[in-house]
Amino acid sequence: MRQEVSTARTRELGHELRRVRKRAGYSGTEMARMLGWGVPKVSRLESGQREVLPTEITDYLARARATPEELAELVALASGAHNHRLQCHAAGQPDALRTLTLLEARCTSITTYCPDLVPALLQTDAYIQAVLRRYGHTTGPEFDAAVAARVKRQKAVFTRHSRPTLALYVYEDALCTTFDDPTVMYEQLLHLQLSSELPHCRIRVVPASNGTFDSRHDFTIFRHEVDQPVLHVDALTASLFLEDDTEIAFYQEFLNQVDAAALDRHESREWLANRTQELEPKTHVLHARRWPSDSRLVHLPR
Repeated sequence: MRQEVSTARTRELGHELRRVRKRAGYSGTEMARMLGWGVPKVSRLESGQREVLPTEITDYLARARATPEELAELVALASGAHNHRLQCHAAGQPDALRTLTLLEARCTSITTYCPDLVPALLQTDAYIQAVLRRYGHTTGPEFDAAVAARVKRQKAVFTRHSRPTLALYVYEDALCTTFDDPTVMYEQLLHLQLSSELPHCRIRVVPASNGTFDSRHDFTIFRHEVDQPVLHVDALTASLFLEDDTEIAFYQEFLNQVDAAALDRHESREWLANRTQELEPKTHVLHARRWPSDSRLVHLPR
């Protein structure tokens, strides 16, 4: 039997096939019987361990009563017509990409490099809103949906039964960013301090003068217990998903250099504490001028 290699694309396809089948109320055994397949074929297909012909996907989805839109999308994904490597999205909003959320749901570790912003998984509500406004997004239903999508991603990762380990590299300059309302950064730093105490979360501050090559794009390496690592490069209006060993090795070597230049975990906590103390007087003054004494701070997602 031909050995198939599980990829992010085949796993995503399998996830969607399983979702459509379960929605139709069929078991894997029932689906196999209707299609004239063996049960192992359905199991391997839905686990992403088997390539399949587009015609087989069409038969599967027809039996599972998929919508026309699902049929077109998943046949394209199976055939390779869907550009899985490069996926476009609104500026700074990769949060609704199914490929990204599935990687976060199944990986064992997440290593993120962020030169300009706080990593998305640790952003507070107010920080998310401030960043989206800097990208030109204005308040409204779509704006609220974008904020909700990021918060949903965060909750999905931090409430997983088996949480992935997090290693997050964030540049000093990103943590010194100023907004019109200084409480935004103050509360964000407080949240980072609290998060850094979690046993599975390692936040590393990278000094402004660190002597390493500076990649201007955020990127994340997702590692799995069995499957190959997947690299996500966030290029502001598009996301690139890579699995080639050479590509992964290049970014890993870059991370090794950043890791050597970054403050260690204890030093990073101290840096965050000192920076928070620097901002605290400014937030007190602003609260006294603009808000009543019983005003509520923005909720920090955990």
